[in-house]
Amino acid sequence: MLLDIIGPAIVGPSSSHTAGMARLGRAFRSLFARTPTEVGFVLNSPLYATFRGHGTDRALIGGIMGIKESDPQLRDSFRIAKEKGIYFTFEEEDMGDLHPNTVRINGSAGGMFLSVTGASVGGGSIKITAIDDFDTDVTGKYPSLVILNADVPGALSQIVGEISSSDMNISNLFLSRVDPFRREALCVVELDNEPDARLLSVIKRLKVVMKVSYLERLDSMI
Repeated sequence: MLLDIIGPAIVGPSSSHTAGMARLGRAFRSLFARTPTEVGFVLNSPLYATFRGHGTDRALIGGIMGIKESDPQLRDSFRIAKEKGIYFTFEEEDMGDLHPNTVRINGSAGGMFLSVTGASVGGGSIKITAIDDFDTDVTGKYPSLVILNADVPGALSQIVGEISSSDMNISNLFLSRVDPFRREALCVVELDNEPDARLLSVIKRLKVVMKVSYLERLDSMI
């Protein structure tokens, strides 16, 4: 079934439980910069109670493979994942006061691991609330740089300076610290336009930068 949800058609049956979940999967895929070979989906209890009937499982699996919420292949995501050799599981967890439609995606491939927690908040929109150990508040409406950097004086100014010198306009910037002992911070920079490969390379070479991930703009359903 196809539904028109404030614009382009999406594969149903639900904008929150299907389209939003596909976007969360795509957010993970973008940040991980590859398709995981093993992935575990931990669903908040209210979501777990209905996830099969609403197609949440197919949407999440499709999303982590980069299948968009408008693509009919979303219905066949289980088959496609098995053909690609992707091992996946679904588990339930009572997440307390978190949004009912919250899911934590834990994925790995080639010795790399990433954990992304987010919620489908209605109408296909999402909110990413955590990346690994760091609290975030990211919607995927802007192209975003997610930068793990040393929590030292001048680190943020170096990062912002390189972005500004590349004629990129910063829409929003969020900084999250883990704890003073690890001396690490997560900087999320939302941009008006997509960054080019040169800017990503320059930021990666900064001594204060440990890791750079890129979250593509997710708000287009086509």
